[in-house]
Amino acid sequence: MNNSPLSFIIRNLFWIVPLALILSLWDYTFPILFKIVLAFLIMIILNPIVNKIERLLHNRLLSIGIVFTLLVIGLIILIQSIWPIVYSEALAMSSLFSMDTFYNLIDKTDYLAKSILPVSLYNIVQNTLHSFDEAFSSLWQIVLNDVQSTISHAGLLVLAVGSLILSTIFVLVFAFFLLLDGQRFKKVFIRAIPNPYFEMTLKILDRISHQIGAYIRGQLLAAFSVGILSIIGLYLLQWITGIYIPYTIIIGCIAGASNLIPFIGPIMGMIPAIIIYLISAQQVGLSFLHVVFIVSTFGIVQLLDNIIVSPIIMSGSVGLHPMLVIILIMVGGTIAGPIGMLFVVPVVAIIKVVVEELMWGFKNYKYL
Repeated sequence: MNNSPLSFIIRNLFWIVPLALILSLWDYTFPILFKIVLAFLIMIILNPIVNKIERLLHNRLLSIGIVFTLLVIGLIILIQSIWPIVYSEALAMSSLFSMDTFYNLIDKTDYLAKSILPVSLYNIVQNTLHSFDEAFSSLWQIVLNDVQSTISHAGLLVLAVGSLILSTIFVLVFAFFLLLDGQRFKKVFIRAIPNPYFEMTLKILDRISHQIGAYIRGQLLAAFSVGILSIIGLYLLQWITGIYIPYTIIIGCIAGASNLIPFIGPIMGMIPAIIIYLISAQQVGLSFLHVVFIVSTFGIVQLLDNIIVSPIIMSGSVGLHPMLVIILIMVGGTIAGPIGMLFVVPVVAIIKVVVEELMWGFKNYKYL
């Protein structure tokens, strides 16, 4: 067999040409690739359920149809029951974004600091906060401008929602075909691998699918549980103490979604609750103890979440040191913002699996 570079290129044109086109037209192909990646993740999540149903019905197409029907029905019920509440709270919450609210927040924070700190320490804290007033004011103004711009362009909301629905349909269609023909795609890919590396490549693909699938399912379950527990916890806190924290469902959604980002997420979910408490009118008066109660509520939520969901998440653990995870999240956020923070850990986990399996395979199969 001719092993010249030209011969190698000719034999592999079926993937070299598409790859070259994708890279050369990256600005146009990235949105499509992103949808395919989302569809692949959905496929990984749903595949175990489809396989179980297929073992009972002995028909993969019917099994996929049942799973997708249940998924769509669940999404419709969820949207119809939750969306009106979330939308109304979001509109009401947008009225809070004003410079008057910012100055009110500063005054309330100053009041709490004065009530709990000795005079000498309070003066130091006050002087320190005043030195950052301009920076905080500028940051708040940036957020305010973004919110007002979004509201002023509310006419584009229909277009945005339509685009989101269309993108979701494409993702679900891609996921459907990946579930239906995933094994066929896998066989086509495996055939392109030289025989000496066949077994090693198959093991890498299976391990990636299992590990990333378990990790994603665990993270989604954790996010859902944190969101629900946060809403319940805040309602109980208001009922017991008499304090007023509006937009509780929005806060719970933020807490659940931000929990997808390891380590940083729980803090991001707690901050909105504290800010909204401080700027809302309180019939029982403002107290630092209430802030402690809010922090404790989110702490209890995290504790319950870890106790209940931790075994599921640990089963899909990516095997990365916590300090490395924090660094990766910071790097991912710098490169691609929130999307980078969400995807950087699974991507690095995939690279880790590939490297480990390559090193093991090369050593055991005498390639090194």
